[in-house]
Amino acid sequence: MRRAQMAGRYERVPERQITVGFEGRQAVALETDSGARETTTWNDLDPAARKLLFRRTPQGLEPLALWLNEDGLPRDGHGWHHSFETANKRIDALGLKDFSCTPHMLRHSLALKWYSVAKLVQARQLGHLSQEETRDFREQFGDHWHLVQTMLGHRQVETTKNVYLEPFRNLEVELLLRHADGFPVERFMADAFAAHPRVRTDPLAVR
Repeated sequence: MRRAQMAGRYERVPERQITVGFEGRQAVALETDSGARETTTWNDLDPAARKLLFRRTPQGLEPLALWLNEDGLPRDGHGWHHSFETANKRIDALGLKDFSCTPHMLRHSLALKWYSVAKLVQARQLGHLSQEETRDFREQFGDHWHLVQTMLGHRQVETTKNVYLEPFRNLEVELLLRHADGFPVERFMADAFAAHPRVRTDPLAVR
């Protein structure tokens, strides 16, 4: 970003808009061509329009976008797919055949990993409670399914269970809880899901 500022790259972005403030979390104030202040809700700004939002700083214009390309310009929403395609080609060139990854696969990896972590954490927190007390706790604060649902942003927990965490549906995870202290979660997951059609294991990690 600093290199882009020094090169004056942001000043050359056509149709850029300068933000001058925010109206809570629902709207943003933009500077008009006449220098006036105009408020627009975030819902009225599509992804393409949001890429054109900048703010003034002592170092110069700065994009509001979180993810930037190497040239400092806001990254396209589908840009990660190009990054993964390039990475997959590099992996293939190294001789790791039939192994690739996509951005969406990382969501599944996150779901599987945090489901295991949540089970371990809850076992430590609730291990001293009776079954009735444990049930009351989960009714008030939710269980591990709902934790992963929240992290993934799913509207229905059934999506989390039946799609993202389907490999766990028939797995006796309670066996894992008996060894909660120092349990090798990554090794366990690699072994448990080695042959599952929806799980792809890192070939380097299992060598």
